[in-house]
Amino acid sequence: MNICVKVVLLANFREIVGEKEVVKGISSNSTLRNLLDEFANKYGRDFKQMVNPRTGEISSEFLVSVNGRIARDANVKLNNNDVLILTIPAGGG
Repeated sequence: MNICVKVVLLANFREIVGEKEVVKGISSNSTLRNLLDEFANKYGRDFKQMVNPRTGEISSEFLVSVNGRIARDANVKLNNNDVLILTIPAGGG
């Protein structure tokens, strides 16, 4: 069975993909890591650096939220109609 998630792309991710958002059909047992791996295979570049392969956590160089909550564990299961936001932290000073 498949589910749909919406991926909102900000900052450099929008430039890489060429769209503001993507609605993606995925397997019902997919994790955030599965989705990010799929984006890395398709688009390369920054998507390949998002998940630390040793820890399975999202790198602190990136911000990923699932339904408005910051996600650090790339192994979180995704559900139908989840909204993900991919961006980079804003610097300040």
